[in-house]
Amino acid sequence: MTMCSKTIISAFLLYLCFDHVSMLIHRSHHLILFGDALSPYAFDKDWDFLMFTQQWPSSQCKVWTHNKPNHHCVFPKKPNSWTVHGIWPTKKGTKGPFNCNNTWLFDPEQVRPIESELEEAWTNVEKETQLYNLWAHEWNKHGTCAAMIEPFNSQLKYFSKGIDFLNKYHMTEMLNAANIVPSDTVGLKAEDINRAVVAKLGIRPMIQCESEDGVQYLIELRICFDKQLNIMECQGEHEVNGLLTNCNASKGIIYPTQVQEPPPKKYLVQLLKFVNWVQWFTL
Repeated sequence: MTMCSKTIISAFLLYLCFDHVSMLIHRSHHLILFGDALSPYAFDKDWDFLMFTQQWPSSQCKVWTHNKPNHHCVFPKKPNSWTVHGIWPTKKGTKGPFNCNNTWLFDPEQVRPIESELEEAWTNVEKETQLYNLWAHEWNKHGTCAAMIEPFNSQLKYFSKGIDFLNKYHMTEMLNAANIVPSDTVGLKAEDINRAVVAKLGIRPMIQCESEDGVQYLIELRICFDKQLNIMECQGEHEVNGLLTNCNASKGIIYPTQVQEPPPKKYLVQLLKFVNWVQWFTL
C-alpha cells in the first residue's frame, strides 16, 4: 500500500471518528437540555421553579472591598438601581441543579446585541474581574439548566429575560413606594421590606442579608416563577417569623447608599472592553 493510500485511509478513519463523536455530543446535548427520558441526567437536572435574584450593588461592593484596599466597584449609570444577579432553576428544598451542560459555555458574541443593556441591568460590580465573569458564571451554572424550557433555550434569551424581569419587577420602585430608601445610618426591619414587596406582588420575597464588621446589609431580594413564568412564592426556603429571610431579626438592616466613582473616559471603556474580549478568547 502506498504512502498516499495510507494517508487517505487515515484521513477517512479520522473523519468517521469525528462524525461519530459529533453525533454523540449532539445526542448528549439533547438529552441534557431537554430532559429526554433516557438521559441519566434527566432526574438530577430537573427543577421546580425559577428564582429571580436582584442584588443591591452598594452592599455587594461592601463585600467585594471589605479588607481589600485594592478592590474597587462598578455601579450602574442610573443611581440607586437594583441589578440582576441571576435566574436560578431550583428544586424545592435544595439548591440547584447546577452546570447542566458543560459543553455549552458562555460566549460573549451571543449577547453582543444586548451587551450595553446588560452592563446596566446585570452589572458586574467587581471592577478587578473581567467584564464577562458574572455573565459567564450565571450562564454556565444556571442558564444551562434554565435552557430546558423554551423562553431560556439560548444565551440571548436567558439574559434578555433577566432584563425583562428587572424592568417589570424592579425592587427600587417597590421599596421607594413604601418610603424605604438607602441610608447608611437608619436600620430597617425585614417586616417592612417584606410588606413593601407583598403590597406590589402579593407574594413574600426572600430577603438576603450579608454582614461585615458586625453591620448587617441588605444584599439581595428574590422572587420566584413557575415553569410557565407565573410569579409564585419561593418554596422550601428558610422561614423566620413568617418571613423568608436569613437576616438577623434582632438587628437593624442597613440599605447602604451608593458611592459613585467617577466614570472612566469613553475611549478607556472601549479599550477595556477590547482587552476583556481578547482575554476571554485566548484563555
